[in-house]
Amino acid sequence: MSGLLLDEMYSRELARLLRQRGHDVVAVLDPDIGLAAAPDNEVLAWAARNGRCLVTENARDFVRLAPGIPHMGVVLVSGQRFRRTPSGLGHLVTALDQMLSAKDLPPPDGMVWLGAVG
Repeated sequence: MSGLLLDEMYSRELARLLRQRGHDVVAVLDPDIGLAAAPDNEVLAWAARNGRCLVTENARDFVRLAPGIPHMGVVLVSGQRFRRTPSGLGHLVTALDQMLSAKDLPPPDGMVWLGAVG
């Protein structure tokens, strides 16, 4: 696996912050990726073709969808635990940085919930 793909609820800025920490992270909303407003199955398939684990808050849809599509793993994020506020996104960057640094990503076709940090 080469890195992460952040689903559409996460900004390009979040991907940039993780890249600054030395990680290979892109966002669905990156113009070069071309997945803005793409259906979930296309997002998951693109991540798989490009060796990327998907990070998403959309647990309801991906828990249902992922078993039918081979993928490189899905990291589920609780919007209650990691709110999309400046401090919440800071905690999210820290948690993803720790997960990536520890190489503690889900296995291919696996799913994990991102744990709290701090």
